[in-house]
Amino acid sequence: MRKQNESENTQEREDSKAKKRAVLEWGIYFVLLAALFIVFHFFLMLGRIPSESMEPTLMVHDWTIGDRRAYNEASPQRGDIIIFYSEEESESMVKRVIGLPGETVTFVGGHVYIDGESLDESEYLDDSVVTECDEKFVVPEDSYFMLGDNREVSLDSRYWEDPYVTPEDIQSKVLWVIPFHKLPWF
Repeated sequence: MRKQNESENTQEREDSKAKKRAVLEWGIYFVLLAALFIVFHFFLMLGRIPSESMEPTLMVHDWTIGDRRAYNEASPQRGDIIIFYSEEESESMVKRVIGLPGETVTFVGGHVYIDGESLDESEYLDDSVVTECDEKFVVPEDSYFMLGDNREVSLDSRYWEDPYVTPEDIQSKVLWVIPFHKLPWF
């Protein structure tokens, strides 16, 4: 009888440990999921590149991680890649900041000019890239002028009815690119 009681007690202890372990494991999963939700809802932003408009910098199928708080204390700088919501296109888009508030953006011989000076884009564009446009854009004080790196196919500020992005539309600054396009099944 005593052995049976000891056996039952041992079994109860093991069951109790298993239950505690299961609760702990589920608790860890819950905490991790809550942490991921908080991080990606308030601090970081995941984005997927659906088109060729930013090639070769961002390729189709790549994912980006953006900083939602990048412009809380600072303003976008020329050359930044940002994710913003386009009311006109009814979607989030990824483009490069070209024109800053108050600047005049023009195009001469396939090159971008800011306030009459040729813009050096050699850091992110090949010299052979041609930017076609016959218009002149004066960027409002509270807005930015955006272009895609693949200028031949990019739907950007040159073609939008309202060509400017306001700070309220900016969702994040791209920090990292996850190059999923390099995976064999893409």
